[in-house]
Amino acid sequence: MFRPRTLDEVILTRRQKGQISGWWRAWIIHWNLNRIWNFEERDKWQAFSRTDNGKTWTSKYLSKWKEFFKKKFEEWAGITRSEAPQSHYMLFDTVGKKKELSTDLKPTAVRELRKWLDKIWGEFLSKIDERITPPAIPPLAPYKPILLVGPPGTGKTTSIHALAGQEGVIVVEFNASDKRNSRVMREVVSEAMKTAGFVLGGDVTKPPRIILLDEVDGLSRRDDRGGFSALIRILNDIKLPLALTANVIHDRKIRYLMTLCVTVFFDRPYDYQIKALIARIAKRVGMEVPESIVNYLAKYSPDFRTVVEALETYYYAGIIPDIFHEEMMSIQDAIRYAFAFKGDDLEQSANKVLRYLGSITDMEPWDIMLWVWENAYQFLDKSMGIYGFYKELADADYIYKIGARSMNWRLAYRDAMVILAYAMARYGKSSKNIWALRKLKVNKPTIIEELGKMKRLMEGQIELSKEGEEEGEEAEEKAISLKKLGLRPLLELYARHTHISRKEARKELRFLIHLVKNNPEAIGRFFARLYVPKETIQIFLAHFLKKQERGAIEKALLKAYDEELEKIGPKAVTLITPTPPIIPPVTEEVVEREEEIKKEEKKEKEEKKMTLDEFFESK
Repeated sequence: MFRPRTLDEVILTRRQKGQISGWWRAWIIHWNLNRIWNFEERDKWQAFSRTDNGKTWTSKYLSKWKEFFKKKFEEWAGITRSEAPQSHYMLFDTVGKKKELSTDLKPTAVRELRKWLDKIWGEFLSKIDERITPPAIPPLAPYKPILLVGPPGTGKTTSIHALAGQEGVIVVEFNASDKRNSRVMREVVSEAMKTAGFVLGGDVTKPPRIILLDEVDGLSRRDDRGGFSALIRILNDIKLPLALTANVIHDRKIRYLMTLCVTVFFDRPYDYQIKALIARIAKRVGMEVPESIVNYLAKYSPDFRTVVEALETYYYAGIIPDIFHEEMMSIQDAIRYAFAFKGDDLEQSANKVLRYLGSITDMEPWDIMLWVWENAYQFLDKSMGIYGFYKELADADYIYKIGARSMNWRLAYRDAMVILAYAMARYGKSSKNIWALRKLKVNKPTIIEELGKMKRLMEGQIELSKEGEEEGEEAEEKAISLKKLGLRPLLELYARHTHISRKEARKELRFLIHLVKNNPEAIGRFFARLYVPKETIQIFLAHFLKKQERGAIEKALLKAYDEELEKIGPKAVTLITPTPPIIPPVTEEVVEREEEIKKEEKKEKEEKKMTLDEFFESK
């Protein structure tokens, strides 16, 4: 298997390589500023922070100092584009005829770093104008992580490993196969990012390792519950460079992470990039690749990983496996391409749509139709009219439901998807600009979001608060107890009280919220009479009320709930002991009568028996 050993061996654009290298140089600068602080400032600061003046200054200004340092460092040494800031040219050596920046510090770099640190410390002191002046510089805030976003197999994880190999540092990787819930993040990942440990060999002027969190857009799965929130909380305490990768650019969490990271975008490879990779691999292993195979891989390979695996198969077996360009496509990209990429005629365009949608193997046709229905408007050619498209889509939906109901799966799958493909090919607005298409956001269907949210709410899997979450084992035990309940007890008790179904009770939740807002005390007493568990009430309020209005309402409601519950007492449980049956005494007459009954039943059975001959003769 081909594995790049340096960034130069990875197929990257100039911008991608500049961003990754610039981010690493910024971390080298930050690492050396921390070394200066540890050697020259730490002991003095720790002694000062234990004094009364130190505690006062820390509570008032430490967070402000960290924000100030973070802003100044970003302006001076941070990387936002592929161009390196001037500070990098002042601190790092250059190599080659093109005078490209290396990652080796100049001999004068430490002196320049000390000078810059003293300068911004003086600026901060003049800004706050405080009579207490610490005898040392406070601890430094960390630099940004790097976030690599793009489809699978495009070189994100490989780039980080290649950077580490080039710089002689190790990668500590946490990928999607590892549990990454809130406890793991707090106890394992956080500690790995906080402590530098021993630097054995290598260059002491560079961080000894990179922490890699792979596929952070997958942190929402059940085993990783709470992991994303924990990740955000620990970003302010990292002491080592942190790299993150994600596959889905339009994920809401990834969008938020982009504001906190240096973001590098990856995309499906172009033909010339695939050919460059083939030439590089062939040269490395001493293999000749025929031009026909090069052109085949350039045309059909969806990503770099597929190229590497195909060439490995060719190297050992002498054959190239079948490859389809639409493999591993996300539903978002499939919809974009299906509407925009046209063939020579309508039939060819429809076949393209079928291939794109057919690559989504983990989704039913009805779910695909929901995605198309939700996002179609922005991809339609309005000059052709939109009525025709939505009519075709409704027909596809009808055909699928008829086929599914009658278990005619050929009708449900084949015919429904053919109608859908025809509608998208005919009414979609043609485009060849992939970058313009990527800017069009493809949203998850509203109905799927609502159904999923209600299911999580019923099962108690909703997070009660995103902000100011409690930490520690007590908070986790509390969360577990809430998950066991959910809203189900409230719906069942309310439905039983009002003589309606649970489904109808769910429709009345909004009505209950209206009453809660206007008279929380009355609803608190009502919930107490129904004996609704307090945890269920908290889930109910957390989901339907905004955080700013929940405090006073919840306090009033739960106070009335507790008072009413104390008044009426715990729920009474009635145990009804069934009356034992009256057994008549056993006498000789009773025994004789039972024997006679048994003889009569046996005689009736024998009379009913008939041989096969008798049966046919009787016919």
